[in-house]
Amino acid sequence: MAKHIVKTRLDDEDKQKWQQFCQLNGMIESGMVRMMINQVLPDTGNDEELHQAKSNKVTIRLSEHDIQKLTTQAIEEGYVYRTSWVTACVTANLTRTPVLTNEEIKTLRESNRQLAAVGRNLNQIARVLNIDFRHSDKVTREMIEILDNKISDHKTMVNTLINKNCRRWELELTDEQSDG
Repeated sequence: MAKHIVKTRLDDEDKQKWQQFCQLNGMIESGMVRMMINQVLPDTGNDEELHQAKSNKVTIRLSEHDIQKLTTQAIEEGYVYRTSWVTACVTANLTRTPVLTNEEIKTLRESNRQLAAVGRNLNQIARVLNIDFRHSDKVTREMIEILDNKISDHKTMVNTLINKNCRRWELELTDEQSDG
């Protein structure tokens, strides 16, 4: 079945109102449009994602004060949508494992990229030493210390991220999770 894109033009003010409406309802813009189309044209109910999400929906009622606190907390912790924060909170508490934001995942990817670069540098050093031991004077103690510092920085960054995330969800680290 072919998938098609539906577009519309909005001025800046209407676009901002639309985004706020979607955010307040905990949905992305495309999901809200899909839901609206399914409401107007119920026979088009071919969007499995939307129907699946509805069947797994949990509704809670909060005071206005608690909604404001939840919204503030979600934004401070890097979540674009309140629903995403609530879902992550519930998931973290059910599984007792950290749930990462998109920004945290990006940070870990960057960290892994840097660690891979350190690995390449170590391979180059090993190659030089294996090819001709006489060139070992090219590998200095400072070079090895620089690599060691990069690895330590990497470990610190990853540990900080994991600890911050665990504190967010009030999870306790196991011994193997806290090694680093």
